[in-house]
Amino acid sequence: MPIDEDIFDKEVEKVVEKKPKRKLTEKQLANLAKGRERMRLKREALKAKAEEVKEKAKDKEVKKGEKETIKIKKDNLKKKRKTLKEIAKEKEAKILKDLEKKEEEMEKIENKFHALKLKCLSTAKTTTEYSEIKEALESITSEVLHDPVKLKAQAKTIMNKYIIAKKKVVEEEIAEEEETSEPETNEIEIEVEEI
Repeated sequence: MPIDEDIFDKEVEKVVEKKPKRKLTEKQLANLAKGRERMRLKREALKAKAEEVKEKAKDKEVKKGEKETIKIKKDNLKKKRKTLKEIAKEKEAKILKDLEKKEEEMEKIENKFHALKLKCLSTAKTTTEYSEIKEALESITSEVLHDPVKLKAQAKTIMNKYIIAKKKVVEEEIAEEEETSEPETNEIEIEVEEI
């Protein structure tokens, strides 16, 4: 089959006529300008609103950060107060322990004094001597008892007359019996000095 070349060789002439631009009236141009102005204002308002939202978000983050730092400071303060309370409790416990220790020491001193008192009273040979020793030892107050220096001084002054009298009696007995044993008064003297 023969191909018609005429079909392909035809030139199509299409003329496109340009429409003239539409001219708007002044009223239409004014309305268009108003519409464009409104849209510009709307876009600016949206931008401002978006910036405001961002600013609020930043403010919230800052406030949240401030709240967290305040909370951390409060926690640190609570911990510090807690440690201060613990330190105070430890100090109180130490003071209580020291007081208990002092009381134990005082009790030991009193017990030792009462033991020595009994020893001194057991050395009495007569009832008058016994009552004199008892009266002299009871004159020692608890204040004097807890001060070792005062106690030693008072014990020596009280016991000196008995010790001197005992020494004389013992020396006489030693001279009579000629024994080499030490007198009992030396034991009392040593015990008084131990206090």
